[in-house]
Amino acid sequence: MGTTNSAPVFDRSVDPPLFLGVVANDVYLDAFEQVLGENAQSSTMLQRFIRLSIAQCPKIDLSECQLEGLRYLAGGEEATCGICNSSDYPGIIPTECPFKPDLPTNLWQNTDGE
Repeated sequence: MGTTNSAPVFDRSVDPPLFLGVVANDVYLDAFEQVLGENAQSSTMLQRFIRLSIAQCPKIDLSECQLEGLRYLAGGEEATCGICNSSDYPGIIPTECPFKPDLPTNLWQNTDGE
């Protein structure tokens, strides 16, 4: 039996941070049993997982135009509130560069825990 650990990955070199996806790895529960000294199927094991978890959602402050840009990306023009012009969606709609990948070059910017 096993479980999957996962975490969101953001490109924090841009403002607002751009969600790239999720990184995950599978772990067998017997490894946790050895480390935590509990039966993997016990409620005590689950409670220890919860207590030791440091997961938290990142705090991202968005301007009204950035929020409007996210609405536009998710549902098009009809999903917006008409607050901002589509040319005012700063950092939300990525610009394309010819012959340059759109992936970040420094994923270690995600290790600051913010």
